[in-house]
Amino acid sequence: MIKELVQFTEIALADPVFRNLGVLPREGLHIVLQVEKTEEETTIHEKPLFAGFYSKKMKEVNEWLAKCAAWSQVSWMVDTNKCFDPTVKAIHSCSPFCFALKRTNLDGGEQFIENQRLNKSQVHERINSYFTKAMGLLKDADEKTTAEAFRIALNDRNQINRWLDECEDFKKVKDGEYVIFYLDLPVEKYETAIQKYRKEKLFNTPDYNFPKENPEHGTSNWFNGFPAKKPFLQHQSATFDIAGRITTDEARLLDSFSELSRRKVFPNPLPLFVYENERVDAFKIFKDDAASGDEKRKTYLEIIRDLWKDRNQELGNYYLLFLMAGEIRDFDFVSRFEFNLNSDGSPWLVKDLFNTGQEMRLENVSDLMTLVLPPMFNNALVVRRKEKDWFFHWFDEMDSKFCKTHNAYILAMKYRKAFYDFIYKSQRQSVNGRAIEEILLTGILDDIQMDEYKKPPGFVRFINTEERNICTKLNLLFSLHQYFSKPINPVFMPSKIEELSQRVRDVAAGTAHLENDEHFAFAAGQVLARIFLQNESANRTYKMLDPYFRFSEVGKFRESLQEFFLRYSHKGYSGRFEKVSSEVFSFELKGGLKSLRPLILAGLFYREFLPEGKKTLLHAEKEKPEAESAEIPADN
Repeated sequence: MIKELVQFTEIALADPVFRNLGVLPREGLHIVLQVEKTEEETTIHEKPLFAGFYSKKMKEVNEWLAKCAAWSQVSWMVDTNKCFDPTVKAIHSCSPFCFALKRTNLDGGEQFIENQRLNKSQVHERINSYFTKAMGLLKDADEKTTAEAFRIALNDRNQINRWLDECEDFKKVKDGEYVIFYLDLPVEKYETAIQKYRKEKLFNTPDYNFPKENPEHGTSNWFNGFPAKKPFLQHQSATFDIAGRITTDEARLLDSFSELSRRKVFPNPLPLFVYENERVDAFKIFKDDAASGDEKRKTYLEIIRDLWKDRNQELGNYYLLFLMAGEIRDFDFVSRFEFNLNSDGSPWLVKDLFNTGQEMRLENVSDLMTLVLPPMFNNALVVRRKEKDWFFHWFDEMDSKFCKTHNAYILAMKYRKAFYDFIYKSQRQSVNGRAIEEILLTGILDDIQMDEYKKPPGFVRFINTEERNICTKLNLLFSLHQYFSKPINPVFMPSKIEELSQRVRDVAAGTAHLENDEHFAFAAGQVLARIFLQNESANRTYKMLDPYFRFSEVGKFRESLQEFFLRYSHKGYSGRFEKVSSEVFSFELKGGLKSLRPLILAGLFYREFLPEGKKTLLHAEKEKPEAESAEIPADN
């Protein structure tokens, strides 16, 4: 992977436009000081050249802040373990011409007050030790004189407090934001000063630098911890101390890659192509997208789609790297990427079996991700935010309190990596039919439990709040299961629902009987739906039906259904309905009830449209025409 990262970063850094994209000042106060030189001495002018505040909320960066951004870019520590303030780690710059710390460490700051209480050293007491190390980076005597003047100025606490008090923007700085002092010098001087520091510190540890002085090789520091103090992490039987070294150029490029990633100029995840021509083509898309200035950037899938089309649907041989919060969350090799769901370009069809008013044509993995995953996981995994772009919980720390149900949270955590691999890496075996069944059935039962019967604002009648969600999940279950199941399970196919519906109509007409467990399950759902419509209570919520999906024994299920039937028998049932219900009550089940739950749900929510101007039975208002009350859902 290091080889591909280095090759890719070389291309990025070779482009001066791309190299400087997204370079912004750090949040906080930036103070630029002027060097004054005479024949006798070098000093720092009493008045700053510039003092200004920067926040990410600011849309524009002025010329001085742009300079500050460039200076801090070449003045910063590699990490807190390699700063010039190793004990407390409060000074984050590593340059003789820049001094950076957070507001909390200055007079009146929270950490300053805490240090006073505990009698700990303050930052101003460590300025001399900082500059001793920083000036060791310099060779030129004139530059050392300039750095010494800077040290003397910063050692004057009264001077620092005067600069801060005279700056109106200092009041805006929060404890966690920076206060940074710069010398107004060419950025080239900053770069020269930092080169020696980086050459030594970009390696993980100096113990294995080669040669020791002016090292050209060392151990990689890029996401690589060295277990010198943790024997349980070390090889106990290896004949070598380290696995290998990288060059100083490779270490520099890896550090530059991390910096570019922090600026979010790359998509995440990032494809790192093995072959040069694909690497160059991918970078061109990154650059054009980043340089366009558009607020909405191209995603990984959009970039891969463009490359996939350009290469006649032949794309692969790349590493896929997902970085988040300074950590590698996923890294894998993609040998072949398939953007379309079917190799011939034909779509996966989600038929509207349960009257949602919406069919889906899923042509590619992007359609699957944006159209299917939100309703499938009750908006817990893939979220479309109002007036914002999509948000994906692939690897972040999800919070269950923002999920619709606890089950939605559990299922998202359980299956998110599998769907990530399916969509982003074309690992089609990562999701199977059993997973689809578990996710959707659990979601449907959660929706039934959460259903309310009410009249929302703007509606003219009472509705079941979760009905659309339930029917959408049933459409997904019976339409998509076949694409994930090998071999295909014929129970979960649109044709099975149509076949079962016709069987119930034939039973109602007296021309057929229930002959197997599938017939029984669907017909039981239809009977349950018809009796439910006889319910005249003010709160006609599907939550009332939840107990019927908790039974494991068919006897208790049938007994409860018969009681429900008798409760509303005084309303009168049609002869057609009674034929179906009598077959359901007398049918001897051969298998278990739990495996039939999907078909019972299908029977409960399946209905066809009535003639124009009438309502579907499960959408009917409380005041139904009496003529409709004598029919069953499958007989319209």
